[in-house]
Amino acid sequence: MLLVITCTEDVTTNMLMPFLDGVNVFRFNINKWNEYIWDFSDKGFKVLSPDGNLLTSNNIKCVYLRKPLFLEDIDIPKEGCLDNWLRSEVECLWKDVYYDMAKRGKTILVHPRNGWRKHTQMTIAKKYFNVPEWHIIRGKIPEETLSGDWIIKSLTQEKIGKGKIFIAKKVDVTKLDPQYPWFLQRRIKADYDVTSLYVRGKIFSFQLDRSKLTYDDCRIETPLLKWEKCELSKDEEYAIEAFMRETGFEFGRFDFLRKGETLYFLELNPNGQWAWLDLEYKNGIFECIANEIKRVYKR
Repeated sequence: MLLVITCTEDVTTNMLMPFLDGVNVFRFNINKWNEYIWDFSDKGFKVLSPDGNLLTSNNIKCVYLRKPLFLEDIDIPKEGCLDNWLRSEVECLWKDVYYDMAKRGKTILVHPRNGWRKHTQMTIAKKYFNVPEWHIIRGKIPEETLSGDWIIKSLTQEKIGKGKIFIAKKVDVTKLDPQYPWFLQRRIKADYDVTSLYVRGKIFSFQLDRSKLTYDDCRIETPLLKWEKCELSKDEEYAIEAFMRETGFEFGRFDFLRKGETLYFLELNPNGQWAWLDLEYKNGIFECIANEIKRVYKR
């Protein structure tokens, strides 16, 4: 049985399911954890889903990590609260299940060892790509950031309050409070946003014309604009392959900027969303992901 660890709002998994013919799927929605019945013991485990599906330590074959998110915000006082404790307990348990399957080589595409975050990614990427100048600072504003245009970004997608997250935007560096941690990147006045989905040696690339954008962060306007398929050069695809070999990733979605003929690396999201690149099922992405799941499932 394939265990998919995710949440109820994961539309990508909903869209993927019809492609998983011949695969027995158990879906664990972490935000609905209290609708499942489970027993983990020295004799193994049994988990019963709300729809009567049974996952056991004997019938589990592999795990695909999607988006295990708690969708409702909670206020966590300094002294803690019961809701946060419950979430932490559930997360800890299901992470253990995931890590245990990883040790046995039974995770699909997204693996726990792939822990490289933006700082390390950008350092490694410099070997293979053009990378805009960047600084992650706190306590003092560096002199070199006081000239030219800079973008402020976030290292994580953690919410900063009232359900809001940081978006990438142009900033006046002199107005930043140095007592806070900041992630700054030199602003590239690019012609295109480029995103490339990598699936174990296969690369699917798309671009978005930035002349149609109002904001620096294309996520604000992406639902209103169309990403078009594009081709990378052989050297650019080789750079992606080399980066993935060094970091150990088998899957991920790259974010780039293109200015003229130059491609700039921004980041790799090791478990990035991808369904929005193939909403009409014409680009082969769903088939590619499904085939990879089946390959591991049938081993």
